[in-house]
Amino acid sequence: MKFRHINAHTPWILMMIAITFESSISNISLPDLGITFTDKLAHFGVFGLMGWVLTRGMILTNKKYPILISIVIGFIFAITDEWHQSFVPGRDADVLDVIADLIGLIVSANLYKLFSHYFPPKVLNAKKEISV
Repeated sequence: MKFRHINAHTPWILMMIAITFESSISNISLPDLGITFTDKLAHFGVFGLMGWVLTRGMILTNKKYPILISIVIGFIFAITDEWHQSFVPGRDADVLDVIADLIGLIVSANLYKLFSHYFPPKVLNAKKEISV
């Protein structure tokens, strides 16, 4: 990987590290917001943010199918994260969590692509023209 691509990929890699760390904590509980599926909303939001930065990273590095690549990477991570949680005391794996993760990834990756014309990314491997 080229050094200049670190800026594009660091955010989603750090998010994966943070999610893995959080998934390793036993008996974690979310605050009661009076909503039945608070944990699913949390999964949707966190993986939505990860889908956003994944798509940004793929676009910045000129990947051919940035949305598809982002969703596949995020989905594989969601599955492995739930599997990892099944080994943590006080935690369990839930298919509905993976579904909430996937929906968050799909929605945010497409929203990034939809609104990216408002904040066009500077492609990192584009050649700069030198004026003399």
